[in-house]
Amino acid sequence: MKKNNKKMKRREFLENIGKAAGSSVMIRAAVAMGLGSGLSSCGSSAADSPSISPSINNNSSIDPSSNLNSQQPFSLGSYTSPKSPRPGDWPANSGTGKSVVILGGGIAGMTAAIELQKLGYSFTIIEATDRAGGRNRTIRSGDVVNEINSTQTCMFENNSELYFNPGPARISHSHEFLLGYCREFGVELEGFTNENRAALFHSTDAFEGKPQVAKTIYSDIRGNISELLATSINQGALDSELTATDKAYILAMLRGYGNLNGANHKYEGSTRAGFSGQENVGSRDRDTEITAKRLQDILIGEFPWWREYFSEGINQQPSMLQPKGGMDKIARAFYARIPNSSFKAESEVKQIRKTAQGVKIFYERGGQPFQIESDYCICTIPATVLRNIQNDFSSDHQNEIASFQYSNASKIAFQADRFWEEKHSIYGGISWTNQDITQVWYPSNSFGAKKGIIIGAYIWGSTASNNFSDQSPQERINSALLQGNNLHSEYQSEVSQGISVAWRNIPFQLGAYGVSSASVLLTPDDNIFFAGEHLSDLSGWQEGAILSAYHAINEITKKVHA
Repeated sequence: MKKNNKKMKRREFLENIGKAAGSSVMIRAAVAMGLGSGLSSCGSSAADSPSISPSINNNSSIDPSSNLNSQQPFSLGSYTSPKSPRPGDWPANSGTGKSVVILGGGIAGMTAAIELQKLGYSFTIIEATDRAGGRNRTIRSGDVVNEINSTQTCMFENNSELYFNPGPARISHSHEFLLGYCREFGVELEGFTNENRAALFHSTDAFEGKPQVAKTIYSDIRGNISELLATSINQGALDSELTATDKAYILAMLRGYGNLNGANHKYEGSTRAGFSGQENVGSRDRDTEITAKRLQDILIGEFPWWREYFSEGINQQPSMLQPKGGMDKIARAFYARIPNSSFKAESEVKQIRKTAQGVKIFYERGGQPFQIESDYCICTIPATVLRNIQNDFSSDHQNEIASFQYSNASKIAFQADRFWEEKHSIYGGISWTNQDITQVWYPSNSFGAKKGIIIGAYIWGSTASNNFSDQSPQERINSALLQGNNLHSEYQSEVSQGISVAWRNIPFQLGAYGVSSASVLLTPDDNIFFAGEHLSDLSGWQEGAILSAYHAINEITKKVHA
Protein backbone atom coordinates (compact mmCIF):
# COMPACT_ATOMS: atom_id res chain seq x y z
CA MET A 1 0.00 0.00 0.00
CA LYS A 2 1.37 3.38 -0.94
CA LYS A 3 2.15 5.51 2.10
CA ASN A 4 0.10 8.64 2.50
CA ASN A 5 2.61 11.40 3.25
CA LYS A 6 0.02 13.94 4.28
CA LYS A 7 0.77 15.12 7.81
CA MET A 8 -2.12 15.16 10.22
CA LYS A 9 -2.46 18.10 12.57
CA ARG A 10 -3.37 17.44 16.19
CA ARG A 11 -6.63 19.33 15.76
CA GLU A 12 -7.62 17.17 12.78
CA PHE A 13 -6.68 14.04 14.68
CA LEU A 14 -8.96 14.96 17.55
CA GLU A 15 -11.77 15.98 15.19
CA ASN A 16 -11.65 12.51 13.66
CA ILE A 17 -11.86 11.00 17.12
CA GLY A 18 -14.90 13.17 17.69
CA LYS A 19 -16.59 11.79 14.60
CA ALA A 20 -16.11 8.25 15.83
CA ALA A 21 -16.72 8.65 19.56
CA GLY A 22 -18.66 11.86 19.98
CA SER A 23 -17.51 15.44 20.31
CA SER A 24 -18.09 15.76 24.05
CA VAL A 25 -15.97 12.73 24.83
CA MET A 26 -13.33 13.94 22.37
CA ILE A 27 -13.02 17.34 24.03
CA ARG A 28 -12.79 15.78 27.48
CA ALA A 29 -10.20 13.36 26.21
CA ALA A 30 -8.15 16.17 24.72
CA VAL A 31 -8.09 18.10 27.96
CA ALA A 32 -7.36 14.98 30.02
CA MET A 33 -4.33 14.34 27.84
CA GLY A 34 -3.16 17.93 28.18
CA LEU A 35 -3.90 18.61 24.51
CA GLY A 36 -6.67 21.12 25.03
CA SER A 37 -4.82 24.37 24.41
CA GLY A 38 -6.30 26.13 21.43
CA LEU A 39 -9.24 23.73 21.01
CA SER A 40 -12.28 25.86 21.68
CA SER A 41 -14.82 23.49 20.22
CA CYS A 42 -13.42 21.28 17.45
CA GLY A 43 -16.89 20.92 16.01
CA SER A 44 -18.73 20.59 19.30
CA SER A 45 -21.13 23.06 20.78
CA ALA A 46 -19.86 25.48 23.40
CA ALA A 47 -21.98 23.72 26.00
CA ASP A 48 -20.08 20.50 25.39
CA SER A 49 -16.66 22.06 25.89
CA PRO A 50 -15.18 22.17 29.37
CA SER A 51 -12.79 24.95 30.27
CA ILE A 52 -9.50 24.31 28.48
CA SER A 53 -7.56 25.39 31.55
CA PRO A 54 -9.85 24.31 34.38
CA SER A 55 -9.56 26.15 37.68
CA ILE A 56 -11.03 24.92 40.91
CA ASN A 57 -12.88 27.01 43.48
CA ASN A 58 -13.50 29.77 40.91
CA ASN A 59 -9.81 30.59 41.14
CA SER A 60 -8.99 33.06 38.41
CA SER A 61 -5.30 33.46 39.14
CA ILE A 62 -2.82 31.03 37.63
CA ASP A 63 -0.36 29.10 39.73
CA PRO A 64 3.07 30.17 38.44
CA SER A 65 4.35 26.74 39.19
CA SER A 66 2.06 25.25 36.53
CA ASN A 67 3.46 27.33 33.65
CA LEU A 68 1.79 25.16 31.03
CA ASN A 69 2.48 27.68 28.29
CA SER A 70 5.88 27.86 26.68
CA GLN A 71 8.05 30.75 27.78
CA GLN A 72 9.63 33.23 25.41
CA PRO A 73 13.39 33.86 25.51
CA PHE A 74 14.44 36.72 27.77
CA SER A 75 15.90 39.37 25.49
CA LEU A 76 18.99 41.25 26.63
CA GLY A 77 19.56 43.45 23.63
CA SER A 78 23.05 43.81 22.22
CA TYR A 79 24.73 42.05 25.13
CA THR A 80 22.83 38.80 24.88
CA SER A 81 24.45 35.48 24.14
CA PRO A 82 22.98 33.22 21.42
CA LYS A 83 21.07 31.03 23.89
CA SER A 84 20.48 32.95 27.10
CA PRO A 85 21.67 36.00 29.07
CA ARG A 86 24.86 35.47 30.97
CA PRO A 87 26.86 37.89 33.12
CA GLY A 88 29.96 37.19 31.03
CA ASP A 89 28.34 38.99 28.11
CA TRP A 90 28.88 42.38 29.77
CA PRO A 91 32.13 44.31 29.16
CA ALA A 92 34.70 43.80 31.92
CA ASN A 93 35.13 46.72 34.32
CA SER A 94 32.25 48.49 32.58
CA GLY A 95 31.02 49.99 35.85
CA THR A 96 34.25 51.44 37.21
CA GLY A 97 33.52 54.80 38.76
CA LYS A 98 29.72 54.34 38.57
CA SER A 99 27.30 53.81 41.47
CA VAL A 100 23.97 52.00 41.74
CA VAL A 101 21.41 52.07 44.54
CA ILE A 102 19.34 48.87 44.69
CA LEU A 103 15.92 49.02 46.30
CA GLY A 104 15.03 45.66 47.80
CA GLY A 105 17.27 42.89 49.14
CA GLY A 106 15.50 39.89 47.65
CA ILE A 107 16.97 37.49 45.11
CA ALA A 108 16.69 40.03 42.26
CA GLY A 109 18.34 42.78 44.27
CA MET A 110 21.16 40.59 45.58
CA THR A 111 21.78 39.08 42.14
CA ALA A 112 22.13 42.58 40.73
CA ALA A 113 24.52 43.53 43.54
CA ILE A 114 26.74 40.48 43.08
CA GLU A 115 27.05 40.92 39.32
CA LEU A 116 27.44 44.72 39.45
CA GLN A 117 30.23 44.25 41.97
CA LYS A 118 32.06 42.03 39.49
CA LEU A 119 31.78 44.76 36.86
CA GLY A 120 33.32 47.40 39.09
CA TYR A 121 30.20 49.31 40.14
CA SER A 122 29.81 50.51 43.70
CA PHE A 123 26.38 49.77 45.15
CA THR A 124 24.12 50.04 48.16
CA ILE A 125 21.09 47.86 48.89
CA ILE A 126 18.17 49.48 50.74
CA GLU A 127 16.02 46.77 52.35
CA ALA A 128 12.91 47.51 54.42
CA THR A 129 12.94 44.33 56.55
CA ASP A 130 15.52 42.96 58.97
CA ARG A 131 16.59 40.14 56.64
CA ALA A 132 17.77 39.41 53.12
CA GLY A 133 15.80 37.24 50.70
CA GLY A 134 12.41 38.90 50.22
CA ARG A 135 9.88 36.12 49.66
CA ASN A 136 12.69 33.57 49.90
CA ARG A 137 12.08 32.75 53.52
CA THR A 138 12.22 29.73 55.80
CA ILE A 139 10.31 29.64 59.07
CA ARG A 140 11.67 27.63 62.00
CA SER A 141 11.04 27.24 65.70
CA GLY A 142 10.68 30.61 67.42
CA ASP A 143 10.43 32.68 64.22
CA VAL A 144 7.76 35.38 64.12
CA VAL A 145 5.41 36.01 61.20
CA ASN A 146 4.08 39.56 61.18
CA GLU A 147 1.09 40.27 58.99
CA ILE A 148 -0.70 43.61 58.79
CA ASN A 149 -3.33 42.54 61.32
CA SER A 150 -1.75 39.65 63.20
CA THR A 151 1.41 38.17 64.68
CA GLN A 152 2.27 34.46 64.90
CA THR A 153 5.18 32.69 66.55
CA CYS A 154 6.33 29.39 65.10
CA MET A 155 5.91 26.62 67.68
CA PHE A 156 7.69 23.83 65.80
CA GLU A 157 10.15 21.80 67.82
CA ASN A 158 13.72 23.05 67.61
CA ASN A 159 15.04 20.72 64.93
CA SER A 160 16.95 21.73 61.79
CA GLU A 161 14.74 19.47 59.65
CA LEU A 162 11.48 20.98 60.89
CA TYR A 163 10.99 24.05 58.74
CA PHE A 164 8.43 25.75 56.49
CA ASN A 165 9.10 27.50 53.18
CA PRO A 166 6.12 29.85 52.77
CA GLY A 167 7.44 31.31 49.53
CA PRO A 168 9.55 29.51 46.92
CA ALA A 169 9.90 25.86 47.86
CA ARG A 170 11.19 23.97 44.80
CA ILE A 171 13.63 24.45 41.95
CA SER A 172 13.34 23.22 38.38
CA HIS A 173 16.25 21.46 36.70
CA SER A 174 15.96 24.06 33.93
CA HIS A 175 16.66 27.00 36.25
CA GLU A 176 20.29 27.03 35.27
CA PHE A 177 21.30 30.39 36.74
CA LEU A 178 19.88 29.71 40.19
CA LEU A 179 21.44 26.25 40.18
CA GLY A 180 24.71 27.79 39.00
CA TYR A 181 24.76 30.13 41.97
CA CYS A 182 23.98 27.21 44.31
CA ARG A 183 26.96 25.39 42.88
CA GLU A 184 29.19 28.47 43.07
CA PHE A 185 28.14 29.34 46.63
CA GLY A 186 28.19 25.77 47.97
CA VAL A 187 24.46 25.46 48.68
CA GLU A 188 23.78 21.74 49.09
CA LEU A 189 20.68 20.49 47.29
CA GLU A 190 18.46 17.45 47.69
CA GLY A 191 15.49 16.00 45.85
CA PHE A 192 12.01 17.50 46.05
CA THR A 193 9.25 15.02 45.27
CA ASN A 194 6.80 17.02 43.20
CA GLU A 195 4.64 14.16 41.99
CA ASN A 196 3.90 11.01 43.95
CA ARG A 197 1.39 8.50 42.64
CA ALA A 198 0.75 7.29 46.17
CA ALA A 199 -0.69 10.75 46.95
CA LEU A 200 -4.36 11.58 46.56
CA PHE A 201 -6.89 13.24 44.25
CA HIS A 202 -9.98 14.37 46.12
CA SER A 203 -13.29 16.04 45.38
CA THR A 204 -16.18 16.59 47.73
CA ASP A 205 -18.53 15.84 44.79
CA ALA A 206 -16.97 12.68 43.32
CA PHE A 207 -16.71 9.11 44.56
CA GLU A 208 -18.87 9.97 47.58
CA GLY A 209 -16.20 12.40 48.74
CA LYS A 210 -13.61 9.64 49.14
CA PRO A 211 -10.06 10.51 48.05
CA GLN A 212 -8.60 8.43 45.23
CA VAL A 213 -5.00 7.22 45.04
CA ALA A 214 -3.27 9.07 42.22
CA LYS A 215 -1.86 5.95 40.55
CA THR A 216 -5.40 4.64 40.12
CA ILE A 217 -6.52 7.85 38.41
CA TYR A 218 -3.44 7.88 36.18
CA SER A 219 -4.03 4.28 35.14
CA ASP A 220 -7.73 4.75 34.44
CA ILE A 221 -7.23 7.96 32.44
CA ARG A 222 -4.50 6.44 30.32
CA GLY A 223 -6.43 3.21 29.83
CA ASN A 224 -9.67 4.91 28.84
CA ILE A 225 -7.99 7.43 26.53
CA SER A 226 -6.04 4.64 24.85
CA GLU A 227 -9.22 2.62 24.35
CA LEU A 228 -10.95 5.69 22.90
CA LEU A 229 -8.17 6.29 20.39
CA ALA A 230 -7.93 2.62 19.50
CA THR A 231 -11.69 2.53 18.87
CA SER A 232 -11.40 5.51 16.54
CA ILE A 233 -8.64 3.82 14.57
CA ASN A 234 -10.42 0.48 14.38
CA GLN A 235 -13.61 2.17 13.20
CA GLY A 236 -11.74 3.73 10.30
CA ALA A 237 -11.99 7.33 11.50
CA LEU A 238 -8.35 7.92 10.55
CA ASP A 239 -8.06 5.84 7.40
CA SER A 240 -7.42 8.90 5.27
CA GLU A 241 -4.51 9.92 7.46
CA LEU A 242 -2.82 6.65 8.43
CA THR A 243 -1.41 3.75 6.48
CA ALA A 244 -2.02 0.19 7.62
CA THR A 245 1.51 0.14 9.03
CA ASP A 246 0.92 3.41 10.89
CA LYS A 247 -2.25 1.99 12.40
CA ALA A 248 -0.51 -1.19 13.50
CA TYR A 249 2.25 0.77 15.22
CA ILE A 250 -0.17 3.16 16.93
CA LEU A 251 -2.37 0.34 18.17
CA ALA A 252 0.67 -1.42 19.57
CA MET A 253 1.70 1.77 21.30
CA LEU A 254 -1.80 2.24 22.75
CA ARG A 255 -1.86 -1.35 24.03
CA GLY A 256 1.28 -0.61 25.99
CA TYR A 257 0.44 2.95 27.01
CA GLY A 258 -3.01 2.11 28.32
CA ASN A 259 -2.47 -1.58 29.19
CA LEU A 260 -5.29 -2.59 26.86
CA ASN A 261 -6.54 -6.08 26.19
CA GLY A 262 -4.56 -7.17 23.15
CA ALA A 263 -7.49 -8.92 21.51
CA ASN A 264 -10.15 -6.22 21.58
CA HIS A 265 -8.20 -3.09 22.59
CA LYS A 266 -10.42 -2.59 25.62
CA TYR A 267 -9.36 -1.18 28.96
CA GLU A 268 -10.45 -3.70 31.55
CA GLY A 269 -8.43 -2.50 34.49
CA SER A 270 -4.73 -2.77 35.21
CA THR A 271 -2.32 -3.77 37.94
CA ARG A 272 -0.86 -0.28 37.39
CA ALA A 273 -3.87 1.06 39.30
CA GLY A 274 -2.67 -0.74 42.41
CA PHE A 275 -4.68 -3.05 44.61
CA SER A 276 -7.51 -2.97 47.08
CA GLY A 277 -6.78 -1.09 50.30
CA GLN A 278 -3.45 0.25 49.04
CA GLU A 279 -4.03 3.66 50.65
CA ASN A 280 -3.77 2.28 54.18
CA VAL A 281 -0.95 0.25 55.71
CA GLY A 282 -2.37 -2.97 57.14
CA SER A 283 -5.47 -2.95 54.92
CA ARG A 284 -3.89 -4.05 51.66
CA ASP A 285 -5.22 -6.93 49.67
CA ARG A 286 -2.59 -7.54 47.02
CA ASP A 287 -4.66 -10.31 45.46
CA THR A 288 -7.59 -8.04 44.60
CA GLU A 289 -7.34 -5.65 41.68
CA ILE A 290 -9.20 -2.36 41.75
CA THR A 291 -12.25 -2.20 39.50
CA ALA A 292 -11.54 0.01 36.50
CA LYS A 293 -13.26 3.39 36.40
CA ARG A 294 -14.77 4.68 33.19
CA LEU A 295 -13.72 8.03 31.79
CA GLN A 296 -17.14 9.50 32.53
CA ASP A 297 -16.66 8.65 36.21
CA ILE A 298 -13.43 10.63 36.41
CA LEU A 299 -14.24 13.66 34.26
CA ILE A 300 -16.97 15.01 36.50
CA GLY A 301 -17.58 18.09 38.58
CA GLU A 302 -14.51 19.58 40.19
CA PHE A 303 -12.59 16.34 40.55
CA PRO A 304 -8.96 17.43 39.97
CA TRP A 305 -8.24 14.92 37.20
CA TRP A 306 -6.81 17.75 35.15
CA ARG A 307 -3.83 17.94 37.53
CA GLU A 308 -2.79 14.54 36.23
CA TYR A 309 -0.49 16.39 33.82
CA PHE A 310 0.58 19.10 36.28
CA SER A 311 4.17 17.91 36.50
CA GLU A 312 4.57 18.26 32.73
CA GLY A 313 4.52 22.08 32.93
CA ILE A 314 7.53 23.92 31.54
CA ASN A 315 8.95 24.54 35.03
CA GLN A 316 7.73 21.33 36.60
CA GLN A 317 8.97 17.76 36.78
CA PRO A 318 7.98 14.81 38.97
CA SER A 319 11.33 15.18 40.74
CA MET A 320 12.66 18.66 41.49
CA LEU A 321 15.23 20.18 43.85
CA GLN A 322 15.38 22.02 47.16
CA PRO A 323 18.22 23.26 49.40
CA LYS A 324 18.97 21.03 52.36
CA GLY A 325 17.69 22.67 55.52
CA GLY A 326 15.39 25.28 53.96
CA MET A 327 15.09 27.60 50.98
CA ASP A 328 16.68 30.51 52.83
CA LYS A 329 20.01 28.70 52.56
CA ILE A 330 20.10 30.29 49.11
CA ALA A 331 19.25 33.77 50.38
CA ARG A 332 21.91 33.48 53.09
CA ALA A 333 24.50 32.36 50.55
CA PHE A 334 23.74 35.38 48.36
CA TYR A 335 23.88 37.71 51.36
CA ALA A 336 27.27 36.33 52.40
CA ARG A 337 28.72 37.68 49.12
CA ILE A 338 27.64 41.26 49.87
CA PRO A 339 29.72 43.57 52.10
CA ASN A 340 27.88 44.38 55.33
CA SER A 341 28.34 48.10 54.79
CA SER A 342 26.52 47.88 51.45
CA PHE A 343 23.33 46.29 52.84
CA LYS A 344 21.08 48.73 54.71
CA ALA A 345 18.49 46.58 56.52
CA GLU A 346 15.38 47.93 58.28
CA SER A 347 15.50 50.91 55.93
CA GLU A 348 12.16 51.95 54.47
CA VAL A 349 12.19 53.88 51.21
CA LYS A 350 10.05 57.01 51.41
CA GLN A 351 10.82 58.83 48.16
CA ILE A 352 12.44 58.00 44.81
CA ARG A 353 13.54 61.10 42.95
CA LYS A 354 15.38 61.84 39.73
CA THR A 355 18.31 64.25 39.63
CA ALA A 356 20.22 65.84 36.79
CA GLN A 357 23.00 63.26 37.22
CA GLY A 358 21.04 60.24 38.41
CA VAL A 359 18.76 59.49 41.36
CA LYS A 360 18.23 60.41 45.00
CA ILE A 361 16.59 58.05 47.48
CA PHE A 362 15.07 59.20 50.76
CA TYR A 363 14.64 56.50 53.40
CA GLU A 364 14.13 56.03 57.13
CA ARG A 365 16.12 53.80 59.43
CA GLY A 366 15.51 53.54 63.15
CA GLY A 367 13.16 56.48 62.93
CA GLN A 368 15.85 58.71 61.43
CA PRO A 369 15.79 60.15 57.88
CA PHE A 370 18.59 59.40 55.45
CA GLN A 371 19.23 60.03 51.78
CA ILE A 372 21.57 58.62 49.18
CA GLU A 373 22.47 59.81 45.70
CA SER A 374 23.61 57.48 42.94
CA ASP A 375 24.20 57.36 39.20
CA TYR A 376 21.61 54.64 38.70
CA CYS A 377 18.83 52.87 40.58
CA ILE A 378 17.55 49.30 40.25
CA CYS A 379 14.12 49.12 41.89
CA THR A 380 12.93 45.62 42.84
CA ILE A 381 10.19 46.78 45.22
CA PRO A 382 6.91 44.96 44.47
CA ALA A 383 4.47 47.13 42.54
CA THR A 384 1.90 46.72 45.33
CA VAL A 385 4.29 48.56 47.67
CA LEU A 386 5.95 50.83 45.12
CA ARG A 387 2.69 52.53 44.14
CA ASN A 388 2.49 54.04 47.64
CA ILE A 389 6.01 55.49 47.65
CA GLN A 390 6.44 59.09 46.54
CA ASN A 391 8.21 59.29 43.19
CA ASP A 392 8.53 61.26 40.01
CA PHE A 393 8.36 58.34 37.58
CA SER A 394 6.95 58.97 34.12
CA SER A 395 3.16 58.77 33.86
CA ASP A 396 3.44 55.54 31.82
CA HIS A 397 5.54 53.89 34.52
CA GLN A 398 3.22 55.13 37.26
CA ASN A 399 0.17 53.81 35.44
CA GLU A 400 1.62 50.34 34.98
CA ILE A 401 2.72 50.22 38.61
CA ALA A 402 -0.75 51.30 39.76
CA SER A 403 -2.53 48.63 37.72
CA PHE A 404 -0.08 45.76 38.27
CA GLN A 405 -1.77 42.70 39.81
CA TYR A 406 -0.34 40.15 42.22
CA SER A 407 -1.47 36.73 43.36
CA ASN A 408 -2.68 36.54 46.95
CA ALA A 409 -1.23 33.04 47.36
CA SER A 410 -1.02 31.66 50.88
CA LYS A 411 0.32 28.61 52.70
CA ILE A 412 -0.21 26.96 56.06
CA ALA A 413 2.04 24.38 57.69
CA PHE A 414 1.66 21.94 60.59
CA GLN A 415 4.02 19.77 62.60
CA ALA A 416 3.06 16.13 63.04
CA ASP A 417 4.29 12.62 63.54
CA ARG A 418 4.73 11.28 60.02
CA PHE A 419 1.40 9.50 59.80
CA TRP A 420 1.37 9.94 56.00
CA GLU A 421 4.43 7.70 55.79
CA GLU A 422 3.64 5.27 58.60
CA LYS A 423 -0.05 4.78 57.80
CA HIS A 424 -0.34 5.59 54.09
CA SER A 425 3.14 5.04 52.57
CA ILE A 426 3.21 8.55 51.10
CA TYR A 427 6.80 9.73 50.91
CA GLY A 428 6.79 13.27 49.54
CA GLY A 429 4.61 14.64 46.78
CA ILE A 430 1.34 16.55 46.63
CA SER A 431 -2.31 15.63 47.15
CA TRP A 432 -4.98 17.66 45.37
CA THR A 433 -8.48 18.63 46.48
CA ASN A 434 -11.25 20.85 45.16
CA GLN A 435 -11.55 22.42 48.62
CA ASP A 436 -10.07 25.84 49.33
CA ILE A 437 -6.82 24.37 50.69
CA THR A 438 -6.16 23.10 47.12
CA GLN A 439 -2.98 21.17 47.92
CA VAL A 440 -1.37 19.20 50.73
CA TRP A 441 2.40 18.84 50.45
CA TYR A 442 4.26 16.00 52.18
CA PRO A 443 7.88 16.74 53.14
CA SER A 444 10.68 15.54 50.88
CA ASN A 445 13.32 15.65 53.60
CA SER A 446 14.18 13.23 56.40
CA PHE A 447 12.10 10.29 55.19
CA GLY A 448 11.43 7.89 58.04
CA ALA A 449 12.08 10.43 60.79
CA LYS A 450 9.69 10.69 63.73
CA LYS A 451 8.30 14.15 62.94
CA GLY A 452 7.86 16.31 59.87
CA ILE A 453 6.27 19.49 58.56
CA ILE A 454 3.25 19.00 56.31
CA ILE A 455 1.98 21.86 54.15
CA GLY A 456 -1.73 21.85 54.93
CA ALA A 457 -2.67 24.30 52.19
CA TYR A 458 -1.15 26.02 49.20
CA ILE A 459 -3.79 28.39 47.86
CA TRP A 460 -3.36 30.73 44.89
CA GLY A 461 -6.76 31.15 43.25
CA SER A 462 -8.33 34.53 43.87
CA THR A 463 -11.52 33.50 45.70
CA ALA A 464 -9.95 30.91 47.98
CA SER A 465 -6.79 32.92 48.69
CA ASN A 466 -8.80 36.07 49.43
CA ASN A 467 -10.95 34.11 51.88
CA PHE A 468 -7.85 32.66 53.52
CA SER A 469 -6.15 36.07 53.73
CA ASP A 470 -9.24 37.60 55.36
CA GLN A 471 -9.27 35.00 58.13
CA SER A 472 -7.42 35.22 61.42
CA PRO A 473 -4.54 32.76 61.88
CA GLN A 474 -6.71 30.58 64.14
CA GLU A 475 -9.57 30.59 61.64
CA ARG A 476 -7.15 29.43 58.95
CA ILE A 477 -5.99 26.59 61.19
CA ASN A 478 -9.55 25.55 61.93
CA SER A 479 -10.65 25.48 58.29
CA ALA A 480 -7.46 23.72 57.13
CA LEU A 481 -7.97 21.04 59.77
CA LEU A 482 -11.54 20.37 58.68
CA GLN A 483 -10.63 20.21 55.01
CA GLY A 484 -7.50 18.12 55.60
CA ASN A 485 -9.63 15.59 57.44
CA ASN A 486 -11.43 14.87 54.16
CA LEU A 487 -8.16 13.58 52.74
CA HIS A 488 -6.88 11.79 55.84
CA SER A 489 -9.44 10.85 58.48
CA GLU A 490 -6.89 11.15 61.30
CA TYR A 491 -5.67 14.58 60.19
CA GLN A 492 -7.23 16.71 62.93
CA SER A 493 -5.86 14.53 65.69
CA GLU A 494 -2.37 14.22 64.19
CA VAL A 495 -1.31 17.73 63.16
CA SER A 496 -0.58 20.69 65.44
CA GLN A 497 1.45 23.91 65.79
CA GLY A 498 -0.12 25.46 62.70
CA ILE A 499 1.42 28.59 61.20
CA SER A 500 0.38 30.43 58.07
CA VAL A 501 1.55 33.11 55.67
CA ALA A 502 -0.91 35.11 53.57
CA TRP A 503 1.37 37.09 51.28
CA ARG A 504 -1.24 39.76 50.63
CA ASN A 505 -0.88 40.73 54.31
CA ILE A 506 2.91 40.66 54.62
CA PRO A 507 4.35 44.18 55.03
CA PHE A 508 6.66 45.33 52.23
CA GLN A 509 5.39 42.49 50.00
CA LEU A 510 1.57 42.79 49.78
CA GLY A 511 1.35 39.89 47.34
CA ALA A 512 2.96 36.60 46.46
CA TYR A 513 4.05 37.07 42.83
CA GLY A 514 3.16 39.16 39.82
CA VAL A 515 0.39 37.98 37.49
CA SER A 516 0.22 40.99 35.15
CA SER A 517 2.14 41.30 31.89
CA ALA A 518 4.79 43.99 32.08
CA SER A 519 5.80 46.23 29.20
CA VAL A 520 6.63 49.75 30.36
CA LEU A 521 8.46 48.52 33.47
CA LEU A 522 10.85 46.58 31.25
CA THR A 523 12.14 49.93 30.00
CA PRO A 524 14.16 52.40 32.11
CA ASP A 525 12.73 55.64 33.40
CA ASP A 526 15.75 57.87 32.82
CA ASN A 527 18.34 56.34 35.20
CA ILE A 528 15.85 54.22 37.11
CA PHE A 529 15.60 50.54 36.14
CA PHE A 530 13.13 47.95 37.37
CA ALA A 531 13.62 44.29 38.28
CA GLY A 532 11.91 41.46 40.16
CA GLU A 533 10.29 38.12 39.35
CA HIS A 534 7.15 40.00 38.30
CA LEU A 535 9.06 41.47 35.35
CA SER A 536 10.24 38.15 33.91
CA ASP A 537 8.76 35.35 31.86
CA LEU A 538 9.19 33.14 34.94
CA SER A 539 7.05 35.08 37.40
CA GLY A 540 6.78 33.38 40.75
CA TRP A 541 10.17 31.69 40.39
CA GLN A 542 13.57 32.70 41.75
CA GLU A 543 15.05 32.09 38.31
CA GLY A 544 12.72 34.82 37.06
CA ALA A 545 14.10 37.22 39.67
CA ILE A 546 17.63 36.45 38.49
CA LEU A 547 16.72 36.95 34.83
CA SER A 548 15.12 40.29 35.64
CA ALA A 549 18.31 41.42 37.41
CA TYR A 550 20.33 40.46 34.35
CA HIS A 551 17.96 42.47 32.19
CA ALA A 552 18.38 45.56 34.38
CA ILE A 553 22.18 45.24 34.36
CA ASN A 554 22.11 44.89 30.60
CA GLU A 555 20.06 48.08 30.25
CA ILE A 556 22.45 49.94 32.54
CA THR A 557 25.40 48.60 30.55
CA LYS A 558 23.90 49.84 27.31
CA LYS A 559 23.34 53.26 28.84
CA VAL A 560 26.85 53.48 30.31
CA HIS A 561 28.33 52.57 26.92
CA ALA A 562 25.97 54.64 24.83
